[in-house]
Amino acid sequence: MAGFQTEVVIDSSIAVKWFSIEDATDEALILRNEHITGKRDLWVSDLLYHEVANALRYKPDFDEKKLTIAVHDLFGYHLNTRAIGPDLLRAASAVAYRSDVTIYDAIPVALAKLRGTFCITADENTQFKKAKAKGYPVQLLAGKTP
Repeated sequence: MAGFQTEVVIDSSIAVKWFSIEDATDEALILRNEHITGKRDLWVSDLLYHEVANALRYKPDFDEKKLTIAVHDLFGYHLNTRAIGPDLLRAASAVAYRSDVTIYDAIPVALAKLRGTFCITADENTQFKKAKAKGYPVQLLAGKTP
């Protein structure tokens, strides 16, 4: 990941990798571990918890018990969490329209912009390609650039 910053926003594509073996899982775990050890502050919107639980619910190797454990662990990481409010939703709406992405995908990007940092995503085709092309503060996990 280019340019170490002590505070970043992550989207659900990063947090899902903490519980599932996928491409770039190792890089996602590094981010998580840096947060746990106090080397980096990870910020998320409260929407992330819903998105991660939903994504894991549809993973073939997850059942109700494994999902319950993952959700417990996710809350145990004590991520810095911003509630969805009018200012964040207004900023996300602007990102969504300008970048042609869903409000769900725009929220972490908007949060990063509001916090003066960047959003790290593993979603190359949405947040990265679309929002980055419009000048929003988005970085692809593992520093892969197309």
